[in-house]
Amino acid sequence: MFDFANILFSGPCNARCPFCIGQQIDPALNQNNLHEFPPKNLAAFMALIQAHTIRQIVMSGTNTDPQLYSYETELIRLIRDQTAPGTQLSLHTNGRQALQKMAIFNQYDRVTLSWPSFNPETYRTMMGVPHPPDLQAILNASAIPIKISCVLTGHNLVEIPDFLASCYKLGIRRVVLRKVYGDSRSWERLIPSTIYNRLPKMMYRGNPVLDYQGMQVTLWDFAATQSRSINLFSTGVISAAYLLSEAKRDSTATFPARNSPTITRHRIGQPSPRPGSWRTPVPDDTPLPRRLPGHCV
Repeated sequence: MFDFANILFSGPCNARCPFCIGQQIDPALNQNNLHEFPPKNLAAFMALIQAHTIRQIVMSGTNTDPQLYSYETELIRLIRDQTAPGTQLSLHTNGRQALQKMAIFNQYDRVTLSWPSFNPETYRTMMGVPHPPDLQAILNASAIPIKISCVLTGHNLVEIPDFLASCYKLGIRRVVLRKVYGDSRSWERLIPSTIYNRLPKMMYRGNPVLDYQGMQVTLWDFAATQSRSINLFSTGVISAAYLLSEAKRDSTATFPARNSPTITRHRIGQPSPRPGSWRTPVPDDTPLPRRLPGHCV
């Protein structure tokens, strides 16, 4: 039923992204929990993960970076102890703590790294801070697959061809180009035709996936996606609204029984595409291509 579960952190951040999703979330759901262990309502959340056989858990943030969490190692250990074998634990980070915390970084199964540009000035504009992390050093030190996530704004749209070429040269094999939530423009208007007109090789949760010289490039529109998730906010609220901006402060789940929890639901996804209209979607836990030294997938 659910594709993944989000454990969300809130608090001061080491970046100041003008498009931060935290600005669109009910302020009552953003409560600093960077020094709190375990996160509020974690036991109930883990019960939901077990009851719904969720095999993807993501550590992320609403207005901060999860690697700023003081008890990252302890939480990873706790999750590993309380989940079924084969459950994948992922990190979604801006990477600004990665090299300092590489031993912890490599305790995850995979990482999504937010990286909007290889141009230092564009990076500064979009992340609100100078001096981007040393991406090459992160890739070299990583023992796990890394996917690059690039939010698209007016500042980096013209860089898309060079951006993808740079990712490919670095050995990255999975990239997500993400619309800013609320951007209603079509992909044809956002992506250069030389990129967009490449034949999609599949649809994943309602989003096209392109093949760029063997590199998987997903065009992600939060408003159109058919993904389903449960989300643990820093306040302890548990919501089944995939769009975090739709979560309500009173959407905490109740648990009449361990194996039959009731979740307050909001709008989740859209109807599935017509059978046969695209190739079968590939779930995120599908085995990835073999990782070569210095390469990320």
